[in-house]
Amino acid sequence: MAWSTPHGVRLPSSRPLSTVRSLDARLKLNFDYRRIATALREGWLVEPVPGVLAIADPRLTWEQKLHALVLATGGRGVVSHRAAARLHELDGFDEATNATLELSVPAGMRFRSKMECVVHRIASLDPIDVMRVKGFPCVTKERSLAELGCVVAGVKPVRRALTSARRKGLDLHHARATAERLHRPGQRGTGVVLRLLDSISWEGQLPATWFEELVALCLDDPSLPEMVFQHPIRDASGQIVARPDIAFPSVRLGLEAHSRRFHFGPDAEALDEDRDIAAAMCGWELTYRLLGNERGVAA
Repeated sequence: MAWSTPHGVRLPSSRPLSTVRSLDARLKLNFDYRRIATALREGWLVEPVPGVLAIADPRLTWEQKLHALVLATGGRGVVSHRAAARLHELDGFDEATNATLELSVPAGMRFRSKMECVVHRIASLDPIDVMRVKGFPCVTKERSLAELGCVVAGVKPVRRALTSARRKGLDLHHARATAERLHRPGQRGTGVVLRLLDSISWEGQLPATWFEELVALCLDDPSLPEMVFQHPIRDASGQIVARPDIAFPSVRLGLEAHSRRFHFGPDAEALDEDRDIAAAMCGWELTYRLLGNERGVAA
């Protein structure tokens, strides 16, 4: 597939990012400086970052804008911080309100952009902290978590990202080793994630959703009995009849943390009723805590 310019030059567009190209790539396609100057003057081509050209389209995606920034660094820039968390699809950073364009470049590198972005200048970047994610050079999940604390307000976004990363198989020992290696006295980001790693008190028991973790944090009290996530309730035959989000097995109390986004309507209510009856026949009581939205507080 290709797209045509007003001057008849055909350029390939086999990938969503191909509408953004480096200046050198345009010249190789015989799209010379004169034609580029004419296109820029007429407004159908723009140069969002020096040395990078794109079609003048307000619908350029976040990924295409990020691609333009990476191209402008000449291969020296790496997606980092909030943008890396978004590429890794960590909870809270895949929302429109967190579509920050952010990357790290070598200290001393001159970098200019007409797009709103955040650029971090770093002395060095260890190769073990870099990987490719969706085609982008990007810091690892572990490094992204260590960086988030210095660019977001409060601890909650980092805690939510950490929970999401754990659900995706994050190695806690590797995450700690990365944060400790990057930590410097007075450095806030690594300090935040290290304190969160220290506070994990349910080793081997991971909440399935951010909602469950919010409720669990509200119930984190030493006076309460032992708390277990996703505890199976079995009937006399050994069949699992319910698996509450949070359970206190010693007192046979189960707690469900529901979101209106994913749990609402007569079908869900009927299933809950059947499960409640089955659990009650096993001597358990199930109760529910409803969250209005993903940023809500248990009601």
